[in-house]
Amino acid sequence: MVRPGDSLWTITAQLLGEQATAEQVLDAWPRLYAANRDVIGADPDLIHPGQELVLPGLP
Repeated sequence: MVRPGDSLWTITAQLLGEQATAEQVLDAWPRLYAANRDVIGADPDLIHPGQELVLPGLP
């Protein structure tokens, strides 16, 4: 569930873990968006607290 202050970047970074590089997060966050486009809408920068996102398998 999206919490205040979350972004697709921060959610992806948390999923990948502390060892994840910026390049890995940059590569992976679009998959999180693609899996949740119906929930998020056309703007991946605009997510709202309380939205429930599907967490796709990320490397």
